[in-house]
Amino acid sequence: MKPPNDLSDKGRVVEEWADLHFFRPVGIRIARALQPTGISPDQVTLWSLVIGLVAGHLFAYRDPWTNVIGFGLFIVSDIFDSADGQLARLRGTSTRLGRALDGASDSIRFINLYFHLIYRLIHAGFWWPGAFLLGAAAGLAHTYQSAAVDFVRNAFLAIGVGSKGELDLPEDLEVPPSGSLVGRFGARVYRDYVLRQSQLFPRSVKLIRLLRHRGVSDAFRAEYRARQESVLPLCAWLGQNIRFVLLIGAAVAAHVSAFLWVEAVWMSALLLVLLWIHEWHATALSGLLDAERNAYARVT
Repeated sequence: MKPPNDLSDKGRVVEEWADLHFFRPVGIRIARALQPTGISPDQVTLWSLVIGLVAGHLFAYRDPWTNVIGFGLFIVSDIFDSADGQLARLRGTSTRLGRALDGASDSIRFINLYFHLIYRLIHAGFWWPGAFLLGAAAGLAHTYQSAAVDFVRNAFLAIGVGSKGELDLPEDLEVPPSGSLVGRFGARVYRDYVLRQSQLFPRSVKLIRLLRHRGVSDAFRAEYRARQESVLPLCAWLGQNIRFVLLIGAAVAAHVSAFLWVEAVWMSALLLVLLWIHEWHATALSGLLDAERNAYARVT
């Protein structure tokens, strides 16, 4: 299945195969069907959340077919999660608040999943303090892994490709959120998310601030692509698609603890590798930026 147009992906260089060939194409078709209606992107986000909550609940049961249904509902939830942003872009109403609500929805879906997995472990006879610690460790690891992947991809789009993307820094969110309670909650979650990203990538954030002040030359953009493009394949191993594959495999095999251990330990180790490479490249690129500035100063 081929994407109908460029709205169906955020940027082909940063998208995973399943997103490009399934989630985005199906999402854009739903978005086009909803475009002439009065249904808002936030309502689609709510659909995604409700379906995701039901999906997470079904993983509390040890019956494999119930887990398969839960996996299928997670797929449907992710399709709507893709459609809400595309609907907003089709209407030209994409906002930071919409991204905040979308991020809050994702957080709630997975918090719900981890609580149900903890319940399943305890019900199966797992030592309950250990179940809570393992579930909390996996959930915490998940938040940092997702934040890192999102930052790497959006930074690549903003700097390496030159598209606007959805890259925000803490100073972009200094205005206190207003509006409904739900909107304020989503904005708070999103601000915490951006702060987490800045803590994970301090050198990259420093580089982005310098580039915002000085601008990005074509030569620097090409060098950024050449260096940071090597990090993008690692993102797929920390992304949502591989996470769902691991989840359904562990659930059907009746070893959900294995899924939590992989998230908490092995995927966290991979995250450290990604952070080290990305930050090391950011340091080298900062040196290149200084060299460009000095060369310009000598010429002028």
